[in-house]
Amino acid sequence: MAKQPGIVVGIDLGSRFIKVAEVRAGRPPVVTNIGIAPTPEGAVDSTGVVDKAAVAATLKKLLAETGVGTKQAAFALAGQNSVVVRILEVPRMNAVELKQHMDWEIGRNIPFADTRVQSAYEVVRRPGANPSADNMEVVLAVAQQDAVDGLVDIADKLGLEPYAIDVEPLALARSLLLTQPDLQNQNVAVVNLGAEATSIDIYSQGYLSFPRILPTGGNMLTRAIAERLMISEADAEQLKAQLAEVLIDQIPQATSPFGVPGMPTGGFYTPGLGSEPTIAPEPSPFMTPGSFTAPEPDIPPSPFATPSEPEPADAPTAEPEPALPVQSPTDPRKTEVFLAIYPLLEELVSEIRRSIEYFRSRNPDADVQTIVLCGGGAIMPNLDQFIAQAVGIPTVVGNPFKGVQLQVKRHGPEYVAANAHLMAVAVGMGLHASF
Repeated sequence: MAKQPGIVVGIDLGSRFIKVAEVRAGRPPVVTNIGIAPTPEGAVDSTGVVDKAAVAATLKKLLAETGVGTKQAAFALAGQNSVVVRILEVPRMNAVELKQHMDWEIGRNIPFADTRVQSAYEVVRRPGANPSADNMEVVLAVAQQDAVDGLVDIADKLGLEPYAIDVEPLALARSLLLTQPDLQNQNVAVVNLGAEATSIDIYSQGYLSFPRILPTGGNMLTRAIAERLMISEADAEQLKAQLAEVLIDQIPQATSPFGVPGMPTGGFYTPGLGSEPTIAPEPSPFMTPGSFTAPEPDIPPSPFATPSEPEPADAPTAEPEPALPVQSPTDPRKTEVFLAIYPLLEELVSEIRRSIEYFRSRNPDADVQTIVLCGGGAIMPNLDQFIAQAVGIPTVVGNPFKGVQLQVKRHGPEYVAANAHLMAVAVGMGLHASF
């Protein structure tokens, strides 16, 4: 067995931003460096890394700027469409019989046009499971070969050792749950709001029980704003960053989100609609190079953060007082932005509810106790309150730095705190050697 490295840099290649986090193993683990850089336009999409040279150049610069020294790297598999996971319930069998059965399952579960894939499977040993039960759970993961090769090629270009290739749900478990005992011992739904996709992952006592990917994210909010206000997507993106907020007192009463049935669904993992949704494996150390699990959505920079620049001088305001902020809740542009994005937020709430209801149906003696938000959209003002009221479950913004020690060399505590919601996957990948 290979020796566990003492320090690992976690790498999260998103379609909007590339994030890195260097973590030294220990009790508690120590985060020594973090960094964020814009992803070159078009270099990463839902299929994975498209422009390896551009990504490698950006990552090389980012690692140098942040002072990362280790060569041991844990990559999050980029592109939510490049890997698929199934939890299969099969009759209890020996290893030889299981291999024969899984060879058949692998051929049956390849969802890609290109059949060149890597696959892995492992028996899921959940805490409290009956070891003598007639059936057992097996996690099957199938990933596109090109997606894996792309990450290995990038590592080679930079002289990195790909210690592990893992994906977002297990990384989120490490950074948001396993380092935080108050959440580790609960049933938690983690909602990762990315640019191209949103993931809903439900964990039971720290072990992943149900993953789901929705092919909708912050970019759809941008397009909705552009269409309603009849402006360019570039202008809509800027307006979203400046003004997007859930206006609780302006929620349309005719389409309340509190229990909307029949909203459209999407993604690889969709409950209902005639097929079983995917339930992914517990976060376990078997995910080493060449092993895979559920797909990872991209995490954009905070598109809903408070703007660092003032509004244009001619921006309309509700009050004549010049001292009032232009982002007053009465700003008519803020209302227009909210009404543009509200249907998508309503759909998000509906999908969170459906996912939790499916979890309850499979676990009648358990219930989700907390919803944790992360990703670029997590800090939209009042979004946590909106989801909590709609779903009836306490909702918080996750902090991957809460359960670790911080000794970040190149950035101060303000930078770390301001970007915590973006760093969950990268920190979780850096924690790979700690769990």
